[in-house]
Amino acid sequence: MPDTWRLGAAGERARVAIVGCGGAGCNTLRPLAAPSNAERIAVNDAPHGSMVGLSRRVLLRPDRLRDFAFMDEHVIQNMETDEEKVLAAALIDRDLVIALGGLGGAFGGWAMGLVGRVARILGDASVGLATYPFRAEGVLRRQAADAQLELLRRKADGVVLFANDRLMELAPDLPLGRSFAVLGSIMARAASGLATSVSRDEKVPFKRFLAKSRDWRFGMGAGTEKHRCFLAVEEAYKSPWFTGRGEDIREAIVLLDQPPGAGLEDEILHEVRVRSPLADVAWAPLPGPTDGDRVVVHVFAGL
Repeated sequence: MPDTWRLGAAGERARVAIVGCGGAGCNTLRPLAAPSNAERIAVNDAPHGSMVGLSRRVLLRPDRLRDFAFMDEHVIQNMETDEEKVLAAALIDRDLVIALGGLGGAFGGWAMGLVGRVARILGDASVGLATYPFRAEGVLRRQAADAQLELLRRKADGVVLFANDRLMELAPDLPLGRSFAVLGSIMARAASGLATSVSRDEKVPFKRFLAKSRDWRFGMGAGTEKHRCFLAVEEAYKSPWFTGRGEDIREAIVLLDQPPGAGLEDEILHEVRVRSPLADVAWAPLPGPTDGDRVVVHVFAGL
C-alpha cells in the first residue's frame, strides 16, 4: 500500500535558503515573499539589476564554475575552492536549500549545480526549480541546458523542470516578458510553499523522499463551490508543466490552501489517489487561509 505522510506536523520549521542563480533565478527570487524560516540569497557573476532589493548576495567567478560544479562530492568531499567556501558560508546552518534558475546560459545552470554540491556536502536536503529554454532558442542553448539538467539531477535531491515552451499554453495572449513574470510567480509560490512545509526533524526523510524520483513535475489548481476539491486537483494535474501520466507518479508532495476549519484534507488526498494510486504522498497545509470557499492545491509529482 502507498504511504501517506503529514509534513511539518511537529517541531520547529526547517531552516531554509532560497537561492536565485543567475539573472533568471534572481528575477524569480525578488518578488518571492520568503517565510520567516527562510532567507533569500542571490548568486550571480557580477552585480546585476536582478539582484536589486536582495540583501544577501554571493558573487562567483564564471570562468571555472562548470568545472567546480562537476566535482564528485564522493571523491572530493571537502570544499576546495573559494567559490564553494563562499557559498558554504551563505548556506551554513540550513536544513533545506531551494535553488532557482534558468538552464542553457553560461552561469545560472552551472551555479545551481554548484549550490547542489555544496548543500550535499553540508548534509542539507536540496531542490532545484529550473526553467528549460524555448525550442526556438536553438540547438546549442538546449544542449547546454541538457548538460546542466543532467548535472543538477546528480547534485540536487529533487529537480522540478519548467519548460519555457509551455508558457504559450498558460498565457498565449500575453507578451513574452509578462509570460516570464507569470512563470516566475508560479515558481516563487512553489518555492515558498516547500519552505513552509518541512520541519527540522524531517530533513533526512524528506531528502530521501525527494531522491526516490529522478524527474519531478509541478502543477497548481484552484476550485470553488461544491466540487472545489475535484476541480483544484484536476486543474493541478492539467497544468502545463505537469507532463506524464498520473498513474505513473510514484511520489507526490501535495500542499493545500483551504478555508479555515474546512477539513478538506481527506477529500483532496482522495482526488490525488484516484489519479495516482501507486504514489507515496507527503502533504501539508499551507499557512494562511484562502478567500471565501476557494481551495488551492499544489502538487509536486515524482516520476
